[in-house]
Amino acid sequence: MLDIQKKLAELGKNISILYVEDEVQTREQYTEIFKLLFKNVTSVGDGELALEEYKDRRYDLLITDLTMPNMDGVSLITEVFKIDPHQHTIIMTAHNTSDNLRSSIDFQVDGILLKPIVLDKFLSLLYKVCHLIDLEKNDKKSISYDRMFNNKEESLFLVVIDKFDEIINQFGNKIKDPIIQAVKEHLSYFGIEEINIVQFQDDVLICGADKNYLEQILSSLENFSDTNHTLIVSLNKVKIYITLSYGVIIFKEDEEHSEEDIFEHINNVVLEIKNDDYSNFVVKMDVSPEEINKNNSLNWLGVTLDALKQESIVPFYQPIVEIENMQVSSYEVFARIKQENRYILPKFFIDLSKKAGILEDISKSIFKKSFYDFSQTDFCFHINLSDLDLRTNAMKDYLVYLSSLYNIEHNRVILNIMNHEKLQHLGKTVKVLLELKELGFQLALKGFGTGSINIELVSKLLPHYIKIDANILQKSLSDANIRAMVAFLINYTKQVAIKSIVVGVESQAIVEIAKELGIEYIQGYLIQKPSSSL
Repeated sequence: MLDIQKKLAELGKNISILYVEDEVQTREQYTEIFKLLFKNVTSVGDGELALEEYKDRRYDLLITDLTMPNMDGVSLITEVFKIDPHQHTIIMTAHNTSDNLRSSIDFQVDGILLKPIVLDKFLSLLYKVCHLIDLEKNDKKSISYDRMFNNKEESLFLVVIDKFDEIINQFGNKIKDPIIQAVKEHLSYFGIEEINIVQFQDDVLICGADKNYLEQILSSLENFSDTNHTLIVSLNKVKIYITLSYGVIIFKEDEEHSEEDIFEHINNVVLEIKNDDYSNFVVKMDVSPEEINKNNSLNWLGVTLDALKQESIVPFYQPIVEIENMQVSSYEVFARIKQENRYILPKFFIDLSKKAGILEDISKSIFKKSFYDFSQTDFCFHINLSDLDLRTNAMKDYLVYLSSLYNIEHNRVILNIMNHEKLQHLGKTVKVLLELKELGFQLALKGFGTGSINIELVSKLLPHYIKIDANILQKSLSDANIRAMVAFLINYTKQVAIKSIVVGVESQAIVEIAKELGIEYIQGYLIQKPSSSL
């Protein structure tokens, strides 16, 4: 932490900030901190004063609260972006401002810090943003396509728009230009001018940057991606949230390369990038604040933040039974928010939690409580993990830590992998899963019958379990082709020692066909609903 403070103080010598906070004690406290880090700090107590201050002079960085008198943070940011759409902005806000926080997500702000502020996250975000500001203050050389590969002072890197073909298939060619323009504008925030960008393919841009700054630029771009930030492209009343992937083009300076060799090399780098599993895009309807208040659907973000703070996100357990003797063999863990005398289902808060970047916090909270509960038993238990949870080694290390803390053997923990059809068999997430498997954790691929069956991934992971949706068995009762495909899948899993579980079982007919097909385990409301106790 001392290292990042030193780096931040060095960058801050040339950076000015406007800090807006209505709570006097908080404003005074953080103003003193900012004065230690930045050359010029102006602090004011409401949005109206801040806007007047901003009109008088420009600031490198705007840091603002959301809930304030006279003019709130959302209105302030809206007005500031009219003056300078490229203004770097950080939001610092309390947990109880769910509506405003949700509205602010639609802005391309540099970051959102939830109060009470966690110091290391606070300093990391400040450093990231100040790093970008510093890059933008340096003059960049212009390059043209003709001399792009011959300029010895320039380094090249690729930007790949994730899931581009899927987006075009869904929205048509009319979305292409808005996406490309949004990406170019995004790159400009990191010091890459449009004249230094060439479109190599529909979804691939080649960017030129001064060699001295390439590492800093890529690091800043990756940091932006790692904090779950996305670009927003609007089409009518639909907003598309996209992510980007990056790669470096490296040539040996002492070797001559033909144009054919150059483009073959670039294509290979592009294929390698696309073979990772970071790709993502999300679509949502753009709604007005009045509609938000009317349907109340977005207030769940505030509820979830409060639940995290109060530790009222709790595990629920559903038994998985052996089909031959109907004895409980293990349990699956689900998340619920406890609110007075009711429990809130994940469908109300998980998607918003992903967007707000708190899904990992929810997972860790649930895992810790469930590990403790199962330390009092001998049962195995399934915990649900998404690709977001597994993009780094942090979750792997946390699972190992919990196992040691509660003295639980690794093979009692079964990792349910959701959205596995999105994973690439050579991606980073798969590598983390294989490392966990090597440590003794068991793997289960969840959702067969509701998504694509990735045979290559099954072959690579060789999970201990697959979980088949009961709906596909229901369809097999009246469709011989589906029945034959399910039978083929079960036959394959038996050959490679993978056990099968049918989930969502609600009728005896599903139990009977599962027995007939040789499926080993069943789970669902027919057996028992999820419960807060084992």
